[in-house]
Amino acid sequence: MSGTVRTASADLVWTITPEVRVQQEYTDNLFLDRDDRKSDWITVVGVGAELEARGRTGGMTLGYRPSYSMYYDNDEFDTLRHNADLELWKDLRKDLRWSLSNSFERREYTQDLSRYIEIEEEVLIDPEEILRRGLEPRSVNYARTRLDYQFGPRDRAYTQYGLRHEWNDNPGEEDSVIHMPRAGMTYWFSRLYGLEVAAGYTHGRYDESENVNNWDGRTRLMRNFTRHLDGYLQYRHSHVRYSGDRSGYTLYEPSTGISYRFARDGRLDVGLGYYYRDEEDNGSDDGVVFNTDIYKTWDQRRSSLTLRGGSGATQTFLGTDAQGFTIYYRGGAVYSYALRRDLDWDISADYRRSIYKDRAPERRDSFYRAGTGLSYMWTRSVSVGVNYDHRRVDSNIRAQEYYENRGTLSITWRPRPKRLN
Repeated sequence: MSGTVRTASADLVWTITPEVRVQQEYTDNLFLDRDDRKSDWITVVGVGAELEARGRTGGMTLGYRPSYSMYYDNDEFDTLRHNADLELWKDLRKDLRWSLSNSFERREYTQDLSRYIEIEEEVLIDPEEILRRGLEPRSVNYARTRLDYQFGPRDRAYTQYGLRHEWNDNPGEEDSVIHMPRAGMTYWFSRLYGLEVAAGYTHGRYDESENVNNWDGRTRLMRNFTRHLDGYLQYRHSHVRYSGDRSGYTLYEPSTGISYRFARDGRLDVGLGYYYRDEEDNGSDDGVVFNTDIYKTWDQRRSSLTLRGGSGATQTFLGTDAQGFTIYYRGGAVYSYALRRDLDWDISADYRRSIYKDRAPERRDSFYRAGTGLSYMWTRSVSVGVNYDHRRVDSNIRAQEYYENRGTLSITWRPRPKRLN
């Protein structure tokens, strides 16, 4: 009997979940234009399915959700959208995990404003997700493979490789391929002192713009003060070179700060740094940078509040035009409340300030978003959602400014997963 139980627990459990979605959208600024605002109604009909396999030492999730968007006044932009995701993971040993993920999206309009690429504690925001105005379809595929090794209670190492590929139907938006290998390690060589190191390389190839090579690394010496509080001294170094006449640079950035983990779902990192950029042909520039990262969720019986924010310096090489060295400040909040057992309400807001130091002239964008929505479980398988979003971009480059109001009504049929074995 016990042998039967062990065999069953080792087998993968396969499930499938189908989905049908109908959505009606309205926007009062379809082309995100500052002065010539055009409104339109957009109907989106989609189907999909998610196949999942779960086991004790491995698993897989595969999803595909095609849809068709239909524009009332601008039907030349009607598009068959594709959205596919794959995740694989396998425990090679008790302390060693391999994972593979791939996401593909083809659509004519950028709607998900939270899209990002996460590269081991560093988030690279694609500014084109906020500023892209064209409605010609764009395809983006991002793949990542990774090994995680846990060799002590607080000691770990990883290595990963990411590949981002972008195709654009609009001739004015160029295609790109970006390779991103990276590795890092955290090692506590005593009860009080630890070392964190990470290094990576980014190689971006573009149809029209100059190709870019970026070597970057950081070293952090940590001192443990309490169970939840660490202090650190850090040095970050980057070396950026372009294939043509665009000036590259070398970045030197020492910093110091604290890391406070005050709950399982709460953290606060605060640091003060100084950056110095030695540019090839344009002299140098320097300044003080505040490195912050905060995240906290408060869960009550019927409500939840999440706060998040951060600031720092990063290097953005995504999108049609690589923005280069960027100073950013960001913050956001989400509050949700269960009005009834089958009715939820949420309200959220986001802000991001980006200073693109490599632009000529230097560009400064402020992005604001606020939204609210209701979600109603009509039956156990059918849900209805109503959402409103307002977003706005202010910039020292007037052509980049706009504001938009968007409303969405959606009906989704998604039954419980059906077991296949």
